[in-house]
Amino acid sequence: MPESLAFHEPTSVADAVGLLARYGGEAKVVAGSTAVTIMLRNRLIAPRALVSLGRIQDGLRSIREEDGALVLGALVTHREVEMSALVRERIPVLAETFGTVANVRVRNVATVGGVVAEADYASDPPAVLLALDAQIEARGPSGERRIPVADFFRGFYETALEADEVVTAVRIPIPPAGTRGSYEKFVTRSSEDRPCVGVVALARFDGQRCADLRVAVGAASETPRRHPEIEQLGRGTTLRGDVVPTIAAGYASAIDALDDMRGSSWYRRRVIEVWVRRAIERVASAASQR
Repeated sequence: MPESLAFHEPTSVADAVGLLARYGGEAKVVAGSTAVTIMLRNRLIAPRALVSLGRIQDGLRSIREEDGALVLGALVTHREVEMSALVRERIPVLAETFGTVANVRVRNVATVGGVVAEADYASDPPAVLLALDAQIEARGPSGERRIPVADFFRGFYETALEADEVVTAVRIPIPPAGTRGSYEKFVTRSSEDRPCVGVVALARFDGQRCADLRVAVGAASETPRRHPEIEQLGRGTTLRGDVVPTIAAGYASAIDALDDMRGSSWYRRRVIEVWVRRAIERVASAASQR
């Protein structure tokens, strides 16, 4: 950590944006600091300043329902999402996914804004946010904007955020009635490890038939991935028989899986096939038990 590293604690989003603009891309925003601390310690980053959001209110700590969506403030912790009665009622798979992250100590400090702004491929929440068509709300010198998650994650630790923008919230549309969701996570090293593969399946049923199917795979490539052309194979079916293995094989083939300490690309493709099948089978089973 550089000796001259400055530390700022603005009390408003506007002040935070002003500081980021002043440092011209040489400042890092910190909230829960679960990732930035590791990066600093290992000299992976060397900013001139840290801009802490800890003293800002401005709605960044709230979970609310607004215009058919759940809005999670950037400073809401993973644990708060996991335990929120509102989230559990409206979008259960969202609470389920945040509840699988690391351990309860980490979840008590890691924030919603931090996990999206960091864009670490080996994180659980990005895949569920992609499957749910979430939007990232950000504020910069030019004002506020909403960025679809599908456009937000661009690569390893790379997002659509400008250097002088701050994530203020994540907005998640509440799925239609009849939607069931599942998050299936595979880890290779320990129960608290980051995922080797994470799969989200969302299915909306009209009677016994699937009216809509969404599948997102995270932690297996640079960014979470969906393949609508493969998802559509499940629509109009009961998600039984050969269709689910066909979808699972399609995802395993379509995703450009990476190699890292948690698994080779060859291994990941095989895990993707198994976990996509399990995630879809789980939502199909839940629907049949209604």
